[in-house]
Amino acid sequence: MNNRKILKYHSIAGLIAGIFLVLMGISGSILVFQQDIEDHQWKEYLEIENYSGLNIDRGIQEIQRDYPGWDTRLMHFEENEALIFNLRKPTERLFVFVHPSTGEIIKEINELTTFTRWLLKFHYSFQAGPAGRVLVFIIGVLFLFSLLTGIYLYRKSVLKTLTCSTRLNLKTRRTFYSSLHRIVGTWALLFNLVLVVTGVFLAWTVAAAGLNPPAIAETPVVKAPVNDLLMEIAENYSNFNPTYIRLPFNEQGTLTVYGLFNDDAFYYSEFYNKINADYQSGEITGVTRIQEADLKTKLSSTLIPLHFGQYGGIWTKLLYCITGLSGPFLSITGFLIWRQGKQVKKLKRKKYFHYL
Repeated sequence: MNNRKILKYHSIAGLIAGIFLVLMGISGSILVFQQDIEDHQWKEYLEIENYSGLNIDRGIQEIQRDYPGWDTRLMHFEENEALIFNLRKPTERLFVFVHPSTGEIIKEINELTTFTRWLLKFHYSFQAGPAGRVLVFIIGVLFLFSLLTGIYLYRKSVLKTLTCSTRLNLKTRRTFYSSLHRIVGTWALLFNLVLVVTGVFLAWTVAAAGLNPPAIAETPVVKAPVNDLLMEIAENYSNFNPTYIRLPFNEQGTLTVYGLFNDDAFYYSEFYNKINADYQSGEITGVTRIQEADLKTKLSSTLIPLHFGQYGGIWTKLLYCITGLSGPFLSITGFLIWRQGKQVKKLKRKKYFHYL
């Protein structure tokens, strides 16, 4: 297949996916800072008075009394800060802030109306339900195809571009857009490949899950002392750092503590290590480590951290933010190249008929 045909397919894929890539790129670049934004938004609820020790059990009792029948997760349990519970039903989600010592409910927030969570849902479904999830997957595949064909088309100039041996071609608008498109695409190539490959697999997972109706939680009353369980974990698994606690979904479920081991690779998700315990007695019933999982599970564990840049500090986030904006930039310059090409062809046709 010659370059002309590949360029044609490259252009078609980019034009079809263009407007959606702009929306996904901008939303993704903002979501890199999701945790930072939420920390700022929730600061007034996290700061508490009259702290007398972390009493998670009292908080769980209060939540289960006031919110029965919710799928319940404890997503924040730091010293001197409010507990944050994430409560879920098929069509509802709440954040509930609870005093860490008294169990008093401080604030209830509808998760679906918060800026970052609305934006996250927009990023993976365009707020369009199951159809939107499938569309995001299709756009991801088109973007991946566009990247791969772009690699083939510019394969001979990659090294020159990376060594700054090429310059912007200012001869015409079209050559300017084309050289700009090539330079930005080459420099952002590696990160864009990481973003699009992880994004495609995540989109497939989300789309598949959206086709199945969500189950309704039948969360039983937790009688196990969670504070004691965390102390036991700290004593027996000293290299494990708990980050997230999920209450049993039904009577057959377990009390699950998620987290990271000190020797885990930086790109592993916190939700693939877990310590299960009986929700009645608190007895530990099993330990799952991502390091002992099969290759498929290990790869799955890397998707979210690598896609959203969760493994680094502010400089990593800034790099992800800038790279995330390169996708919309490539879509816009690609469109401009296509439009300039159409205008050039139109002008040539006019000249041809003029000389007839």
